[in-house]
Amino acid sequence: MSISPKFACDDHCGRLARWLRVLGFDCTHDQNIQDADLLRLALDEDRIILTRDARLAAHTLARQVILLQPADPLAQVVEVMRSAGLTVAPVNLFARCSRCNVMTEPTTLAAVAERLPPYVRRTQTVFRVCPSCDRIYWRATHVDHMLHRLRSAGIIADE
Repeated sequence: MSISPKFACDDHCGRLARWLRVLGFDCTHDQNIQDADLLRLALDEDRIILTRDARLAAHTLARQVILLQPADPLAQVVEVMRSAGLTVAPVNLFARCSRCNVMTEPTTLAAVAERLPPYVRRTQTVFRVCPSCDRIYWRATHVDHMLHRLRSAGIIADE
């Protein structure tokens, strides 16, 4: 079993970070982080820096960097996956909080019912919750839209 690399997005790659999290990859992102702090984080946590900033990528402390060319986040995902030799494990899709990067945990309708819209309570049965930020996840129509975009970009295979 191979261990998936961990990533650290610079302050301009927030949408890339969210897409990588949707795919199940550990990817930090802080839009207020300074380059020196990002470099330190990457070294301390053995993370690959993802950036479009050539100056940051060329820094002497930048041990592992993927210098991204495309501006489009999904094209960036393709580039990261190609550069790092990654594939997506279907079991990891939507398993990580897209907001704070923590692995989500299964929960019950009873545990989250009062925080859900009535329609969601009536129509959904499977829920996950982030143990860090307490965000609730369920398979709504936006998940299907995201899967369609990922398939169209060639990031995941058709079912």
